[in-house]
Amino acid sequence: MKKIEGSEWKRLLPFLYRNKEFNMFIIGDIENTSSDSKHMEIFLDGDLDNPKGVLLRYYKFFILADSSRMDFREAAGIIKRDARAMMLTGSVYGIDKMAPYLSEMCEEEDALRFAVMKKPNLVESVFEVRRATMKDATKLLEFLCSVEEFHATEEESFMATLRDGSTRRYIIEDRSEIVATAASTSESCDMAMIIAVATRKDHRGRGLASAVVSRLCGDLLAEGKTPCLLYDNPDTGRIYNRLGFREIGELKALRFKKP
Repeated sequence: MKKIEGSEWKRLLPFLYRNKEFNMFIIGDIENTSSDSKHMEIFLDGDLDNPKGVLLRYYKFFILADSSRMDFREAAGIIKRDARAMMLTGSVYGIDKMAPYLSEMCEEEDALRFAVMKKPNLVESVFEVRRATMKDATKLLEFLCSVEEFHATEEESFMATLRDGSTRRYIIEDRSEIVATAASTSESCDMAMIIAVATRKDHRGRGLASAVVSRLCGDLLAEGKTPCLLYDNPDTGRIYNRLGFREIGELKALRFKKP
């Protein structure tokens, strides 16, 4: 595999769009990241006009777009040489092929259900939902880190993407304290990934998650972007199903041990 120049990234889009829903992380990052960015790299197996596979690094996160012809051992070697690596996400097939080569650094493997909004049934919120700004950054980061179901939030990418708007984050507050949030990332011209949906433990069961996700999805749909999301909890899945999301497949994630 070889690292390609930023000026060449968009030549991968025809390959990625063959399975665009499952490759939307990479598509969105290519569309939203400057070609001279230092926090993103793309490694290619094969030729630009005939890729066998693609491995993207975005800050400390790796994303895989694979085919059966990809050299998974070599791709794993790139990750093993990067001491910053926190997580790898990709197709079930690709992650199963990569996992044996990454076993020494792997801490946890997650199976994630992938859903796309097919029949919007958004709720009218009785809560005030607003988009977070940099003034909310520290408080919002502390809130996300306090949610026990979440893995660690990477501060550098959190701050940078909130600042440049490539991740939009929405919040609900109670007495100036954040009690619910949801975000979108990897936005392409026609899709966006919903991430970091959380409600403070003592405020759950009040519909806050549905409210903040509905506001976020409503704004995305108004811009012609189809919301997508990943989840691993069946109870959470039922909430998303009521809002109009439908499962279309699975992805997997490998989380790595801290160096």
